[in-house]
Amino acid sequence: MNKPNFSEKTALLIEDMAEARIMQKKMLNDFGFKSIDIAMKAESAIDMLRTHKYDVILSDYNLGNGKDGQQLLEEVRISHLIPNTSTYLMVTAETSIEMVMGAIEYAPDGYITKPFSQAMLQRRLLRLMENKAKLIAVNKALDANDFDDAISEAKQVMSDNPILESRCQRIIGDALLSKQQYQEALDVFRTVRKASNMPWAVFGEAKCHFFLGKLDKAESKFRQLTLDNKFFVAAYDWLAKTLIKQGNPQEAQAVLIDAVGRSPKNLLRQVELGKLSLDIQDNIMAEMSFRRAVFLAKHSCFNKADVYLNHMSSVVALAKEAPLSSRQLDSFQTSLKKVEQAFFDSPSVRAEAYLTEMELHSALGDLKTAEQIEEVWHHDIETGNADKPSKAASDRITKLKSAK
Repeated sequence: MNKPNFSEKTALLIEDMAEARIMQKKMLNDFGFKSIDIAMKAESAIDMLRTHKYDVILSDYNLGNGKDGQQLLEEVRISHLIPNTSTYLMVTAETSIEMVMGAIEYAPDGYITKPFSQAMLQRRLLRLMENKAKLIAVNKALDANDFDDAISEAKQVMSDNPILESRCQRIIGDALLSKQQYQEALDVFRTVRKASNMPWAVFGEAKCHFFLGKLDKAESKFRQLTLDNKFFVAAYDWLAKTLIKQGNPQEAQAVLIDAVGRSPKNLLRQVELGKLSLDIQDNIMAEMSFRRAVFLAKHSCFNKADVYLNHMSSVVALAKEAPLSSRQLDSFQTSLKKVEQAFFDSPSVRAEAYLTEMELHSALGDLKTAEQIEEVWHHDIETGNADKPSKAASDRITKLKSAK
């Protein structure tokens, strides 16, 4: 196969530092790129990705104020703003475990560490784009969610390019998982695992056991991965999920605590740890996890009202146990303020915020303020700005009033 002709490719360069931006643009020009768009912030890049498709995306990790490179990659993956056919290369001057783990979780095609030479960048792009070219039909099928076609095309690529056999087997196994053909997927992953014991094959095999209801086998495989590959963080998530299904929530919590320690910037994992901690009444860990989620939410695509409401609920749970510290009270008010500023246009969110605030003041013994909040809530119900209490909410109101 001929080398990719860069002059026919489009590129998006995302870099906030002028000097680095000028240098990297010159490198891309020297490679032959003629169509190069530039974004200095993650938010600008997202706007461009909504309206254009790029063959190459070269994104720095540090992007100044606002979203960083990981949060950008997280959002474009979740929102499907970049097709599988694009090549996404992360550029970073950092080598911290936190950065590397955060970036890897959302699967860039590769990353390159500053400072790098023009020759190094060219070699890296050529290798990535050559593989993308060989997998073009496979990736187009995946972009169309046509898993049957993806499997067929991957088998053809594997036949034509034995060097890509491992990648194609992984694509086939994952496609069978997406089709919920768990036994067929298990056969693929097991074959690869026996031949090479690749971590992704062990992971795929474990997920198949989970979906087939073979929880002991799933637990064993996930555990093996966490022991052999301490930074394969997704295995921790699935091990916790398996342990919960087996009725071992405390052990699952310990696994998630380990996972957030290894990759602390994953907001959804922090939320999951918070919810599980609330379920087992470890309210201190719940509040800590939700508070971290609130901190991460600011520039995340998961910046939703529930993140803040969950944190508020965890503070209420603490208040029912013991007197709150001034930090905990301030933290509650900060989350409440964020809900009021950003999410109060939703009647259901407004109702939940009022109820949670009532619960806090009731737990603090400030019944007068709780009654005042209820009056405001009733007024907002009458004007259509807040929902009426649901059955579950009514039960919570009855409970807090009976505690008087």
